Formats: sequence, C-alpha cells, structure tokens
Amino acid sequence: MYVFIGLIWASMQAPAASAQQFGTPKGEEGTRIFKATEHPHYSGQFHLSGQKTMLIGSMKDEVPWDHLDYAGKRLTAVQGTIDIEVNELTNQGQVVAEFVEDTDRYRIVFDRFAAKAPFQDGGIATRIYEHGDSNNGDPLYPKTWLYLGGWGTATMFKNDAVLYRDYDAHFMVMERSRDPKTHEVRYPTKRVLPGGETDPAGMEIDLWVRSKEQNTKNFPPFEAFVHLCWEEVTWKSVR
Repeated sequence: MYVFIGLIWASMQAPAASAQQFGTPKGEEGTRIFKATEHPHYSGQFHLSGQKTMLIGSMKDEVPWDHLDYAGKRLTAVQGTIDIEVNELTNQGQVVAEFVEDTDRYRIVFDRFAAKAPFQDGGIATRIYEHGDSNNGDPLYPKTWLYLGGWGTATMFKNDAVLYRDYDAHFMVMERSRDPKTHEVRYPTKRVLPGGETDPAGMEIDLWVRSKEQNTKNFPPFEAFVHLCWEEVTWKSVR
C-alpha cells in the first residue's frame, strides 16, 4: 500500500515539461495570434463563396448618393453570388461576383491584385485588422478582422458589355459589420472597448469597385462606387 501511494505521489511530482517539448508554449506564444506563414503546412489557397447578396444603394442612383449606408435604409436584396478562389502566397487568383437588378445583369471580374500599402502584402492578405482606428486602410468602415482581403483592379460588365474597366477594387472576408435584423452598421460611435464595431460571431463578404474620379457630393466621395455585401459565407474545398 505504501509503495502504491509513493508511486502516485511520484507521478504527481513529475518534472516540469521542457521548453522544447511538443505542445509547450514558448514564453507568451500561447496567447499570440500567429501569421499564416508561421504555420508549417500553410498552403495560401482560399476558396470561398457568398450568398444572400445585398447591393448598397442601387445601380440607378443619381448624385448625391450614399453607398456605405451606415443606417441600413438603402440596401437592396438582389439575386447574386460571389466566388473567391485565390492564393495568398502568390497574390494570384480570381474573384467573380454576379448579380441582377431589375432586368440588368452585372458581372465583376477581379483578377489583378497589387498592393499600395505594406499591410496589403502584395495584393492579397490574411489575418489582419483594417479600417477604423487600425491604422490600415481608410477610416470609412469599422475596424474589422479580415480573414482574407484583396486589393487591385477589376472590370465590371453590364449585360455582357463593359461598364467599368480597370477600376480600383477591394474585397474583404470579414467579421459581420451589419446588424442581422436592422442592417445597421453601428459606426462611428464612442467606444468603451478597443475592438471595432463588428460582431465576431458572424461573417460577411464585402466588395467595392470604385472610380479614380472623385465627386464630393457622394459618400464615399467618388464618381462611381459599387458596394456589395454577402451575408452568408461558405468555405469550400480547394480544387
């Protein structure tokens, strides 16, 4: 009996795990968010799709218009989808968005990715904060965690004819920014917590296509700014 108890006591007093042992956090690593490239089996390949398409405003809006619509009063539910198939390591791939408004069919082909800022990581980036007070991107949208984002140029078609060629484009697979019932974006507000005005319990895809020409009567202040949001996101097997 005494020997048995001694063995239990000895097992409870086993020496602390070595810092090199598998599964043992090194220093503060246990609470750090790692870059994707710090994972040894990271492929860089993403394939996602979006459903439940919302067009912010309308393609028929006349100046002045608001195509961010924080209040969620000018969202149009349209039939459409988005398909994202990109490689974050090589900054290559394609994003195709399609939707129908009234009798017109629109198609956006976003396949030229390039960075204008270091955080954009060559044109496609993952696991970063953007917008708001993140110091990445403009402050026109809440600070949000990007599971995946892309920057570059796209061409938009209307009924198979080119509508906008080589316009600046940006997509975000991000935390949910709009209230699922009211579609309101609670931004900007005076915050008491450091996180952005988003809901990490949900996810959405946003896509913007905008002209270089500006028009201060509009919000955002561009001559053209097409903004779509997909409220349902599906992660798909990489082909």
